[in-house]
Amino acid sequence: LLDFEGAIEDHLLGMTHIIRGKDLMDSERRQKYVYDYLGWTYPHTSHWGRVKMHEFGKFSTSGLREAIEAGKYSGWDDPRLPTLRALRRRGIRPEALRKFFIDMGVGETDVSLSLDNLYAENRKLIDADANRYFFVWDPVKLDITGSQVTEAKLPLHPSVDRGFREIQVGSSVLVCSQDISDAKPGDLFRLKDLYNIRITGQGTAEFAGHEIQTMKKEGGRIIHWAPVDGIPVKVLTPDGEVTGTGEAGIATEVDNVVQFERFGYVRIDSANGEIIAYFTHK
Repeated sequence: LLDFEGAIEDHLLGMTHIIRGKDLMDSERRQKYVYDYLGWTYPHTSHWGRVKMHEFGKFSTSGLREAIEAGKYSGWDDPRLPTLRALRRRGIRPEALRKFFIDMGVGETDVSLSLDNLYAENRKLIDADANRYFFVWDPVKLDITGSQVTEAKLPLHPSVDRGFREIQVGSSVLVCSQDISDAKPGDLFRLKDLYNIRITGQGTAEFAGHEIQTMKKEGGRIIHWAPVDGIPVKVLTPDGEVTGTGEAGIATEVDNVVQFERFGYVRIDSANGEIIAYFTHK
């Protein structure tokens, strides 16, 4: 009955083309019988094979609905889901999706794709607009002696005409624990866009000048940082939540896609005391 109804409706609506999955080829055969019997011209039909995304494996709409109703996911825009709502909330632009599927084409062969192709297209669209900010995940405090610097001036974007952001700096900063987990006394680091520091002990360091060449000669590493009084940040990703601290300016970017340096692009969803961000991609 569904194929009978669909055939009649398509004719009444003047449909000229039908695009459907190859699992519905039998529908075409049954509908053509109706069209031939009534003397109508059947629309041009194209079929496509199954599309599997590496990152999500097998899924079905009915299965996702049951999981959402059971509370496994927060809704159709949960970042762990392969839905248009989720991709939009994560900051994937429609133009990137359109290019992704046009490049894939329509064919009956089953295909297995990586979302890296979609992310590459999206990156081309968002990079020029995405302001840069520091977000420190799994933060640890680093007490620094010997510095007279009280304010840092950092570029909002590699394009210098975008302007700058300012961060107040005290005698302590937050850094990612993984960045200094194996640091030994005497090791040299550079706090990005700030100054050099030399580790003196567990959770302590001393000011070691401003010259970046000094750091490079000693084989030091550049790491990012955040003020100890920064704003709490929670990033929702397809793999779970990542929490930490970011600079206060992030709160001005609600509904925008920004880049958390050394982390990836995110779309800022809300800023009510805590920043909620949806991970876009690297």
